[in-house]
Amino acid sequence: MNSIAVVGSINMDLVVETDISPKMGQTILGNNFFMSPGGKGANQAVAAARLGGNICIFGSLGRDENGMQMKSNLQKEGIEIKHINYVENVPTGVAVIELCSNDNRIIVVQGANNFTNITYLEKVKEELLSFDVIIMQMEIPIEAIEYIVSFLYENKKTIVLNPAPALPLKKELIEKVTYITPNEHEYKIILNTEENMEEALRRYPNKLIVTQGSQGVKYFDGANIITVPCIKVEAIDTTGAGDTFSGAFSVAISEGRSLFESISFANIAAGISVTQKGAQGGMPKREAVDRVFNITEEK
Repeated sequence: MNSIAVVGSINMDLVVETDISPKMGQTILGNNFFMSPGGKGANQAVAAARLGGNICIFGSLGRDENGMQMKSNLQKEGIEIKHINYVENVPTGVAVIELCSNDNRIIVVQGANNFTNITYLEKVKEELLSFDVIIMQMEIPIEAIEYIVSFLYENKKTIVLNPAPALPLKKELIEKVTYITPNEHEYKIILNTEENMEEALRRYPNKLIVTQGSQGVKYFDGANIITVPCIKVEAIDTTGAGDTFSGAFSVAISEGRSLFESISFANIAAGISVTQKGAQGGMPKREAVDRVFNITEEK
């Protein structure tokens, strides 16, 4: 079985459902509150594990109640946790999520995720070389991402970077990752550009993959701009859809599928994921994605 390492954040999500998004200084009554396992690293690890990937997570937790719950959840999902970094006297990361009108706004407090740093990655970097694909996001220190991407690039590893939360990235970092998966807003931030999407895609053939929610996914194959459509579903909660895409895409790439097939597979998984609440709540199992993927292939 091909193996995938996830280097990234592990958070507890604190979710509030509301019909009205409050203005600054305004207090409103919400409809519901729940806690859910999250963090972009943990989300992508869970998405990949449910789709049959052999997954190991590299990240940091506090020794608090949230940390112990997250550890238990990762184990329950069949994810290898032996390389997790436990940090004393620092809380596990949290994300405060507002769900309103089938969309979301999120504030992340990094907590222990700040300790998924160069010091930690220096200790585990040789372990990462045993994996076929390495997935990263940007809820850990950017200097740590730059450090480990350079190391993995030198060792010719396949690297998938989901650049969220987005910030301008160095050109060398973008060139060293194998695939980078921003959404239609993030690509302008990470490239520090105002150019339109097609111009940006043409600069990074078969590397820059822009997700657009219900509008599908675009990339440039070296000859044409390709649009891979999404599946039609009734969205309940879009939290975690991008993470599902990245996890599923990495599984497909690790299995040797083409770029188009991998994006199609990931699009289906992401589409299914928004039909239930919680970042991880709707992440599908392999049979559900294969069923839709095979029907799509036959058309």
